[in-house]
Amino acid sequence: MLSHAATNVNLATEPEVDPVITLALRHFLRESRIDMGDLATAAGIGRATLYRRYGDRDRVLGEVLWAITHREWARLWQASKKRGMARVIAVLDQAMRDTVASPALRALLERDPETALRVLTSQQGVVQSRLVAGLAELIDAERDGSSDIPVTKLAYAVVRLAESFCYSDVITGAPPDIDTATDIIRKLLA
Repeated sequence: MLSHAATNVNLATEPEVDPVITLALRHFLRESRIDMGDLATAAGIGRATLYRRYGDRDRVLGEVLWAITHREWARLWQASKKRGMARVIAVLDQAMRDTVASPALRALLERDPETALRVLTSQQGVVQSRLVAGLAELIDAERDGSSDIPVTKLAYAVVRLAESFCYSDVITGAPPDIDTATDIIRKLLA
């Protein structure tokens, strides 16, 4: 089974994606729904093998959403001309904007908000834990000095804040507000 481990998540480099998860990713981007039976057939394996190797549908969906997130962060990081915390903030800002604008993610949030939020924001899932670990590495590498706040806790706070503002339409009914999220994150990372 794919690892839940969140160590050594390098958001600055393109990820390697498992072939079965790549199939699920393509399907998700086309239709924003992953059917485990269809995925097993497309991968040329049985459903039991799919579940044994990759876990349940939430786990596969988490791996798909993580692959999208990781690729986007790597692209934004490599394209950024900024340095230091300005780079981290610019990447965060654009990543949040891309998240809110993603048609596949929006379709998932509208169709099945409970599953979407569970997969995206749960500490037991792959997305949040890896994003926190990767962001902590980027903050640690880019900051010029120490902080009273341990870097992992700071990264966790930033990720939770970003989630709150990106998914506010599902959580509270208020529209996503990336400008406010970025302003608060800027103050946290100053």
